[in-house]
Amino acid sequence: MPVIIAATDFSEVANNAISYACDLAKATGASVVIVHSFVIPIAFSDTPLPVMPMDEGRDIAEDRIKEVVAMQRRNNPGIEISGKVLYGDIVDCLEEYIEDQGAPWMIIVGNSGNDGTILLGNSVVTAMKRFTTTVMAIPQGVRYEGVKKICFACDLAHIPSNFPTQDILNLVEKTGAALHVLHVNAGGPQQEIKFEQTPVYNLLIAANPQYHYQTSSDPDQEIMNFIEKEQIDWLLIIPGKHSFFEKLFHKSHTKAMVRLAHIPVVAVNAS
Repeated sequence: MPVIIAATDFSEVANNAISYACDLAKATGASVVIVHSFVIPIAFSDTPLPVMPMDEGRDIAEDRIKEVVAMQRRNNPGIEISGKVLYGDIVDCLEEYIEDQGAPWMIIVGNSGNDGTILLGNSVVTAMKRFTTTVMAIPQGVRYEGVKKICFACDLAHIPSNFPTQDILNLVEKTGAALHVLHVNAGGPQQEIKFEQTPVYNLLIAANPQYHYQTSSDPDQEIMNFIEKEQIDWLLIIPGKHSFFEKLFHKSHTKAMVRLAHIPVVAVNAS
């Protein structure tokens, strides 16, 4: 059975992401593990001390995760849902959990336009870039309503040798969605792309994708325009160092890409 990890900090944004994860699990036959990480704040004075004992902090976190799991089980009968509390930074904790338990099918995190939650901005992007596991960021208020169209935005002229073919094909197969491959020429000289001559054509031929070509000096805005025009449900990206999205995954561009998208952003890393 595929496993979806839903990370939570108990915020409304995270609660929405958990609900999305459960609905996706229901549609794909997956189980859900809700993971929370906690830290003990330090009171700074002449002698810095933790504001509470570690055991007390863990007990509080355990009680809250039990409440969340119980609620989701009531709302989603028939889905296997469990909870896990870990200590430390959320990304580090997830990495250690995956090393111990094995890679899940997907990690789902909540994402908002504020700086009020830990699963946001830098944390979301760090998870997307660090994990080889698929990571999905759910914008605030977005509900699961099925997946009919997935847009894979890329530079067809620069495809990594370790292209995550199977991960992409699995997403298409499990959701039953149509795959749209969007090539954006980022303001350079316009060159004709013959899709059937690109490596991606053969790698993704089993998904029977539709190919699209756009030229723009503002690739992230062009992608947003395409999403709106084509009514895309998921935006799929590869956030590798030498990928087309190296520029977009640099500070402010990253936040613009992840935060302004009004649909889930799915990061599939070349491994």
